[in-house]
Amino acid sequence: MKKILIIEDDPYVRKFYERLFKFDEHEVIFAENGPIGIKLAQERQPSLILLDIVMPQMNGMEVLDILKSNDVTKSIPVVMLTNIDDTATIQEAQRKGVAGFMVKAYYEPEALRSHVEALIKE
Repeated sequence: MKKILIIEDDPYVRKFYERLFKFDEHEVIFAENGPIGIKLAQERQPSLILLDIVMPQMNGMEVLDILKSNDVTKSIPVVMLTNIDDTATIQEAQRKGVAGFMVKAYYEPEALRSHVEALIKE
């Protein structure tokens, strides 16, 4: 069983992801904001992090910077899941080392599931 950390402020989206990944019998860990997500990533060392960009307290890009600069979390694959469909944001996330970038409004749940499965099997 792999651990997936989901850093997402929307409770409905968190519930959707929980159902999606528990179907594959993964342990799903949640953080409703960036500071909690960073703490959980360091403590629990998940196999993968799904990270929203627009969140209170700290946005996803700030969280990504901290995760990628920390020796404990820098090698954990991060997939950005957001409704921001902006080329500059996507390119910035890629420069910072994300393993994937998916716009929530455009992906099918099965595509996300497949992408996650491929990343955690590496």
